[in-house]
Amino acid sequence: MGIKSVAAALVSLVFLFGAQARAADFYEGKTITIIVGFTPGGTYDQIARFYARHLPRFITGKPTIIVQNMPGAASLVATVSLANTAARDGTVLGIIGGGTAMEPVLGNPQARFDARQFGWIGGKSGDHFMCAVSNRIPVASIEDAKKREIIVGSTGTGSRTMSFPVALNELVGTKFKVVSGYPGGNEITLALEKGEVEGYCGWAISSIRQRSADWIKQGKIRFLTQFALSKNPDFPDVPLAMDLPATEAGRRAIEFISSDSINAWPLIAPPGTPAERVELLRGALDAMLRDRAIIAEAEREGMDIDVIPGRDLESVVRRLYASPPEVVALVRKFSEAR
Repeated sequence: MGIKSVAAALVSLVFLFGAQARAADFYEGKTITIIVGFTPGGTYDQIARFYARHLPRFITGKPTIIVQNMPGAASLVATVSLANTAARDGTVLGIIGGGTAMEPVLGNPQARFDARQFGWIGGKSGDHFMCAVSNRIPVASIEDAKKREIIVGSTGTGSRTMSFPVALNELVGTKFKVVSGYPGGNEITLALEKGEVEGYCGWAISSIRQRSADWIKQGKIRFLTQFALSKNPDFPDVPLAMDLPATEAGRRAIEFISSDSINAWPLIAPPGTPAERVELLRGALDAMLRDRAIIAEAEREGMDIDVIPGRDLESVVRRLYASPPEVVALVRKFSEAR
């Protein structure tokens, strides 16, 4: 390496360490607000409060973290707020539904943001999203779901709970009747328990294990299919949704929405948040989620930990934004369905 190259490398290192030091100094005495796009008590809310308890000690400066719930339109309300009105200095973060990030691609006029501009900090894990039905109805397979109407709950347009069952109706021939308006997954779970709805399509397996594990053990629910890029090893006989359509375009469309299984529980920063603060937060979240004591606590609470780095989330978003027009058009068709 020549003298000029060495000098350039040293300058880069000095700049990097200087930026990290400034970012670290910034958080001393500060408060970080995590905006959650769903109601209290649900999985997104529980993740945010878990972060609020543990993340501060991994951030140099040890800021206080508080949680603010901003439910509405399957986290679209919170996402738009983060993109357009939230502070851009690293003191406001958000936890949103991963599928919400794709709403601009799908032409939703209310989605006034570009998800590629968010600071993708990381996620506690990926997930597998199940299409589940109550054992009270005579449905045990996708073939059965083609013969009988099944009422499923939804948080609304842009959510997994809307796009997943509608995609199956459009591409596979099922007869899901989607009832929207539930503010969060917790409310859909209660509706399923009370018999108001017959199914929950887009239910994360980690959420089921955390809040309704006995339902699996007691056979209260049956899984018809799973939306993910690979099968959950605990449910090898439950088919992947992207294997069900008869056409290649249909399979690619379901693969598009199944990519949400990687971007399942994202922690994000508003567009324009200084890059060094995003990097500092990425490092802090990664360190927290690899801490043995914290992993043990998460296990006791039924929370899966399998770190998804922020750069991986960002990569998924950019890849989906670059999807072929014909695939986007097909996804848009069932994403806009009511």
